Amino acid sequence: MKKTMLLMMTAAVLLTGCTEHVRMNDMEDAVVAERRVTFEVSNGDWNITRALEADGVTMTDLWLFDYVDGALVRTAHKVSTDADFSSPSMSLQYGEHTIYFVASRGKTPNVDGTSITWAQPSDTFWKAVSVNVGSSSSSVVPVTLDRVATKLRVAVTDEVPDGVAEICVVPDVWWYGIDYMTGAAMLSQGIERSVAVPASYVGTTGQLAVSVFGMSDSDEWTTDVTIRAKDGNGNVVGIVALDDVPFERNRATNVSGSLFAAGTTFSVSLNDAWTDSYDLEW
Repeated sequence: MKKTMLLMMTAAVLLTGCTEHVRMNDMEDAVVAERRVTFEVSNGDWNITRALEADGVTMTDLWLFDYVDGALVRTAHKVSTDADFSSPSMSLQYGEHTIYFVASRGKTPNVDGTSITWAQPSDTFWKAVSVNVGSSSSSVVPVTLDRVATKLRVAVTDEVPDGVAEICVVPDVWWYGIDYMTGAAMLSQGIERSVAVPASYVGTTGQLAVSVFGMSDSDEWTTDVTIRAKDGNGNVVGIVALDDVPFERNRATNVSGSLFAAGTTFSVSLNDAWTDSYDLEW
């Protein structure tokens, strides 16, 4: 009987020790070393101590997507009213990370999978950054984003007649989103983009100009563009059709000419305020 009780007590001690060891291992597995990293975001011109701006206009949204071993582990979305808009922080586990950044001022953004689309795209910047997080790694990482947008600027050179209410721009191909992992343009739509014309422009000459933004890949591409002027009832009061207008990421394409006179004509040039340009006439 004594031997049996001794064996049972020994087994109980062994089982208790095993249980405690398993729990200790579980606790060790649960402890993951992390480091809080602050990203100082800019595009080379932005002042990181203030709101993110490009061409004097503030971005409205900033996204950070943190990937480890090809899997998304956390996302941060900042808006322009956040105190840390230009310098967001993340607690990152030790190891290799790829952080994808997107800054934009497009309207009605939608994140779905790895895509971000906008009902009305505007100036947008992107970057993928590799970060190795460890006990001795820097807690502050500067990040310079690159523009992934293009811009079409339409300048009307003749006199604006009474009744003109809006200028409508319709590119056959126009990109409304990007893949945030590659920065590639996506979601092409040939829809009409309308800009209201204030009544104060009626009777003026050479003052009316509108701009529309879209996403773009780095290689130059072309599309046909139709420009219409409409009155308050939706009637077309001026129209011009342009063939093979060139676009490229980080470059503005300027088109200008008469829209209301008989035999309307437009010319095209590329704005070198962003990158090198060339002129195209027909």
